[in-house]
Amino acid sequence: MKDNKNLKYTLISFGSIVMSLISFTVIYDLLIPDVCYYHIHEMNAFMNLFYNAGGADNGHPGPNTLNFILSSFVGGFMGYKFYILIKKDSK
Repeated sequence: MKDNKNLKYTLISFGSIVMSLISFTVIYDLLIPDVCYYHIHEMNAFMNLFYNAGGADNGHPGPNTLNFILSSFVGGFMGYKFYILIKKDSK
């Protein structure tokens, strides 16, 4: 198969978007079953890396920039690996 840049970038973008959506929905619900718990309790170091619980969110944890960047990177990497798999299978 000829190197198809459109397919490669489409798969990388699709993987990035899907992984971001999974991170902001499924993983968020698994890590934070009760968002109001953090009104009076402190978040641990792991939670502080990926979530902010400030006044703008009314004390509820919300994904921060590092969470978005890491989710996009992992999804893009998975999309690229999927592209390599497709390219290898079509030879």
